[in-house]
Amino acid sequence: MTNAQAISRTADPPAVFFDELYRSFRLACEACGGERLFAYRVAGWPILLRFAGPALLQRVIPAIEHLACPASPEAALQVCLFDSTTTGTPAPAPGWPPDAYGARGAISGFNTERFHTVYDPGVDILHMLDRERNLAVYWSPSPARIPWWESTFPMRTILHWWMRDRPLQPLHAGAVGLPDGGVLIAGPSGSGKSTTTLACLHSPLLYAGDDYVVGSIDDPPWVYSLYGTAKLEADNLQRFPELGPLVSNPDRLDKQKAVIYLGRHFPEKLISGFPLKAILAPRVTGLRDTRLVPAGPMASLKAIAPTTLFHLPGAGREAFAKLTALVRRTPTYFLEAGSDLVQIPETILGLLSRGGA
Repeated sequence: MTNAQAISRTADPPAVFFDELYRSFRLACEACGGERLFAYRVAGWPILLRFAGPALLQRVIPAIEHLACPASPEAALQVCLFDSTTTGTPAPAPGWPPDAYGARGAISGFNTERFHTVYDPGVDILHMLDRERNLAVYWSPSPARIPWWESTFPMRTILHWWMRDRPLQPLHAGAVGLPDGGVLIAGPSGSGKSTTTLACLHSPLLYAGDDYVVGSIDDPPWVYSLYGTAKLEADNLQRFPELGPLVSNPDRLDKQKAVIYLGRHFPEKLISGFPLKAILAPRVTGLRDTRLVPAGPMASLKAIAPTTLFHLPGAGREAFAKLTALVRRTPTYFLEAGSDLVQIPETILGLLSRGGA
């Protein structure tokens, strides 16, 4: 690197801030007696999480512990996690002016080809990724400030950024299937995704997710598990009475969805992924019986794209192109889900027995 290049990089505000943030993480580790390392395999790639102290472990680990794997000497992504309250280590002062906060917390001037930065003052979590080094930092002022929903899909924003350069895309969808093939279950909140996936727990079908999974546009298309959590509206728990004792937040259901960490209670039912055979858009009919109605690619795109693109900061043309490629290559059906929950997995199994056609 020439001196001019070194000066240019040093003068780059996102690079300067990232280095300061990473330095704060290292100081936090020293204050806590060193790093705590946890390795996972996400969509086939080795990921390393580096925690400064134990305080954030229970905010992150339960949702992804089903993806644990031996540590790799060359992780494809490293995420450094720390908070200031328990480590006594402050984050650096913001390197941007007060008017730099944009949509979904994106920081103006700090989202470049190399760096991505999001800080939502309402959520109080700073996410920053250096794409050149595949190194990210996740910071919160205090574990107590992390909202409940974040623990059901931790690091979703960072993983989305990291997948930008790969044929992968986080999808706001559920997925169930068998090792030789499965279905994506897509639709907006309240469409029946969780009901459909959880109705399959006591069937031969295996669970890959009910809220966010990863889609691969490789040939053949593939779905990977990302989070081993299930979320249900409190009044929907009555349809799954066996899950009631497993809810992790029973005293907060007046304000939160019921959260169940399936990896802890049904580890044998979780699957890391499978080839994608079909996309199902559930529709609640109020009738007893469940049936499939053929639909076109636009139906699945409408079911997946709006919420996926809205939830993920910086999701634009590249993410939309991946979604389009996925739905064009995959048969789509409306799943008209009936009140007899046993029929839902039976209908999906029948579809898979026909190869998704």
